[in-house]
Amino acid sequence: MLQKQLQEEHKALDKKFKFITDLQALMTKYDQSTEDLLAILSSASATPVSKRGRKPGIKKSTAKVSASSALKKPRKKAAPRPLRTFKHPKSGEVTETRAPQVDKVIKAWAKELKVDWRTLEV
Repeated sequence: MLQKQLQEEHKALDKKFKFITDLQALMTKYDQSTEDLLAILSSASATPVSKRGRKPGIKKSTAKVSASSALKKPRKKAAPRPLRTFKHPKSGEVTETRAPQVDKVIKAWAKELKVDWRTLEV
């Protein structure tokens, strides 16, 4: 059990050591010091990252389309909302709509009767 834990720690240390040696090789190749690397990393973390849309400074015409986005299937069209029927209790008038929460007639009825629009559904 202890030997297994030591082996896992050894693997983790090997990965860290490999990363550090690769990083040092790159720094030597591009003639960069540790201070330069820290400055680059701190300036990169200081710039805000947008969660949506393009990165600032990239024009739409120059942005390249990645291979994965070019292979994506088109998005399926959402199923239409069901047609719902509502009836005015006093006048008996009936109306059908797919979006009752924004329908002007149903809103007017609910306001006139001082009830929630959901209670008017047949």
